Amino acid sequence: MTMDANAGATVDEPAFRPYLVHVSRVQRLSPHFMRITFAGDDLAGFGTDGYDQRIKLLLPLPDGTWPDPLLFERDSISRGAWYEQWRALPAGRQYTIRTYTIRKAQPERGEVVVDFVIHEGAGPAGAFAARAKPGDEAGIVGPNARSADSAIGIDFHPGQATRLLLAADETAVPAVGAILESLQRDHWHGVADVVIEVPEAADALDLPDIPGVHVDWLARDGGVRAAALLQRVRDIAERLDQAGDGGAANDSVANAIAAVDEGKTGMPHERLTDGSAGGDDSAENELLPKVDIDRELLWEVPEPSGMTGFYAWVAGEAAGVRDIRRLLVREHHIDRRQVAFMGYWRQGRSEL
Repeated sequence: MTMDANAGATVDEPAFRPYLVHVSRVQRLSPHFMRITFAGDDLAGFGTDGYDQRIKLLLPLPDGTWPDPLLFERDSISRGAWYEQWRALPAGRQYTIRTYTIRKAQPERGEVVVDFVIHEGAGPAGAFAARAKPGDEAGIVGPNARSADSAIGIDFHPGQATRLLLAADETAVPAVGAILESLQRDHWHGVADVVIEVPEAADALDLPDIPGVHVDWLARDGGVRAAALLQRVRDIAERLDQAGDGGAANDSVANAIAAVDEGKTGMPHERLTDGSAGGDDSAENELLPKVDIDRELLWEVPEPSGMTGFYAWVAGEAAGVRDIRRLLVREHHIDRRQVAFMGYWRQGRSEL
């Protein structure tokens, strides 16, 4: 996979930096999706590497103020100091930080598009999206086009794979859309199954139409979360087994993934360990470490490589991702170096 190279990139700029933005447009996409277009003068320098790149959404205090007066100052930006400055604020004065995926970056227009999931009992970011109106101020910590490391925060690394599987719940729909647009931009050719579980049928959104890519929307309709998604992935895995397309890599699964390189993002560390203390020394445990999702996120992303053949990307609620991980790796013997597993959130928990 070839990422866009940013003209004039330099190594002395932080990979991510804060941008002061305001709401430009608000569009209700479906019963559970809201699209917000943010605009700002500094967004002309926003990175455009695409795929599933993460950002941090920053929300001012309820009175509309930013407790850190240096947050958007040039010196603070150049030092990559925004997170340390946030941590130094008194607990009652810390502004809200939440992680989202860039749906579309349009620096030539000074705009960044972010899609939000809207649901009852939403946290601060969801509540912001539900009531957002043009002019509302926010902050985005996002990729810096002037940095040589602007592609940090992307976890979709299929290498040269031509057989893809993407499995997602509603929280990963924006990432899926951005991935498909990036594949289209980079002239990817192959066959892909994209399986997405959403709250109801009306939440099926328009996605890029790419030859060889089949998108399957599954409506939960009040059913058990991730049950339909798991079953559809099982069906696909069995079909791939029969066709010989899923294939474990030549090396054994036991050689597993190398450590994920966090890089110097200027962003808080998000990926928690995927191992568990203790446990037995069986081959099965060696191949697939247990994850206690009550204590940690499941976030297991293989290093970028020149892999060919099959690659899967799985994102959504941590318990559902864990079950799909077990299905693909333990039951169907897919090499963990061929799959990215990302627990975007945990039921009943808020994440930075």
